Amino acid sequence: MVGRAVADRLRLGFFDTGLMYRACALAVLESDVDPDDESAVTALVRALDLDMRWADPTQPRIFLHDADVTDRLRDPAVEQTVSLVSRVPEVRDELVRRQRTIASREPVVMAGRDIGTRVLVEARTKIFLDAATETRARRRLGEELDRGRATSFERVLLQTRRRDELDDTGDRAVRREQAASGAIVVDTDALGIDAVVERCVEAYRVANPAV
Repeated sequence: MVGRAVADRLRLGFFDTGLMYRACALAVLESDVDPDDESAVTALVRALDLDMRWADPTQPRIFLHDADVTDRLRDPAVEQTVSLVSRVPEVRDELVRRQRTIASREPVVMAGRDIGTRVLVEARTKIFLDAATETRARRRLGEELDRGRATSFERVLLQTRRRDELDDTGDRAVRREQAASGAIVVDTDALGIDAVVERCVEAYRVANPAV
């Protein structure tokens, strides 16, 4: 939500890298590839015709083989598979390459756990949003309920903890001490989204005074 709101304020494309991993998970589920077979998953991902496009800068759309699959990326099966796909180093290498290529087209607000540490290390504005696991789970629960999906806090909390454990591989910023060099850390537990967005926009404008 924050990345999208910041992109809206700055009128830049919102690039949610997580959507790319979800699209890869969807492709795995629709194939005969075993999600635990890392070599097969990597080969499938490398062969994908995968792209991100913007009709509206704040609404990224993901295309697999020229078909818009964005609305399917929050399905429970994708939710359960995405971390298995994203933990494969070769998959991450491939998607990092693609993310850099897409980001080179135009300025974007890119969201993801390895943006400042790996994908766009040269970015002039790097922000790490910190919050307790329970806070993030409550926020995710609100998003899921807003989308009309039946779930519970306990389930979302378990998924959040599992995702953190699988993502904690060393090249992704899961905890504040892992934030990218030069990143501004914003504690969001006690802040509403408007306050968080304002801090992010201010950081961007300080780093880009000519914009």
